[in-house]
Amino acid sequence: MNHALVVQTAFLGDVILALPVVQVLKRSFPELRIDFLAIPETSVILNSHPDISQVIVYDKHGKHRSLKAFMSLRGELKRSNYDVVICPHRSLRSALLAGGTGAAVRVGFDRSAWKRSFTNIKPWRYGVHEVDRNLSLLEPLGIVPGREEPRLHPDETDKAIAERLLFAHGVGTTYAVVAPGTVWETKRYPVEFMREVVNGLLPIFGKVVIIGGKKDLDAAAGIVGTDPRVVSAVGELSFMSSAEIIRRASLLVANDSAPIHIASAFDTPTVAIFGPTVKDFGFYPYHKNSVVIEESGLRCRPCSIHGGSYCPIATFECMRKISPDRVVKESMRVSGISDRMGN
Repeated sequence: MNHALVVQTAFLGDVILALPVVQVLKRSFPELRIDFLAIPETSVILNSHPDISQVIVYDKHGKHRSLKAFMSLRGELKRSNYDVVICPHRSLRSALLAGGTGAAVRVGFDRSAWKRSFTNIKPWRYGVHEVDRNLSLLEPLGIVPGREEPRLHPDETDKAIAERLLFAHGVGTTYAVVAPGTVWETKRYPVEFMREVVNGLLPIFGKVVIIGGKKDLDAAAGIVGTDPRVVSAVGELSFMSSAEIIRRASLLVANDSAPIHIASAFDTPTVAIFGPTVKDFGFYPYHKNSVVIEESGLRCRPCSIHGGSYCPIATFECMRKISPDRVVKESMRVSGISDRMGN
């Protein structure tokens, strides 16, 4: 076996949770060349990963949108002569790309939209973390993986940009990061609640850095206020520079979104706030130094695997019943601050 391909064309968090597949594959077969197929938005986190030989960009909403362009990409993959393809993503297009490679071994899940693309089909198990589900795809290769946390590798430029921002705002070695953003609106902890969380973290950590993309600017504006101890890096950093900010932090507080998976890559203490989604979907923080805060016992949870743009029953109880004080207390516990303070 000389050449392998991993196909994951979903969101950033999904790609991060597929990295353990790459890492275990490389450790099991050190001479193996491993390519990774991803969309443009997520490819940036893969370029610096030492176990990935080539990042292949599938621009499904742009360059490769037409059937002709899609088939052209499929042909390019076939000419790469892959020996094995691992496809954690369950979409139709990902399965068709994997099947089109003609690789002798093609492994995917039984919930794939086109599972006949695969030579080996593994069950997608509910109640199992996504990392472990993905690693099960390696079993047809004779690999019995143990626990494997994802690893990200910010380059020297990413590190320097993050360091300059922290230095410019007088942020030292102890600080908390808050990520208020999410792709799905119902996964967002209310802005006014998150502002109270930040105010509660300031006396403990001294500084709080708010991170996110440009789409999170409105949410950040409702949190930052005028306190110089609250530093907004929203819309200012690349994804990997934001990852470096999380790597250096003493704590991350975030919604059910990509930053909690970044924190898993660095073992950064994490408080994840879950509203419409549940841990059984398998997308909670993978590292042990973390906690998921959720309101159990609500009949309406979960309302969907992704959340949505509005609460189906117009109460948003799953988030509004989680008090900011509870989030702050869990932050102190997970970060170890409460132990040091004698609480």
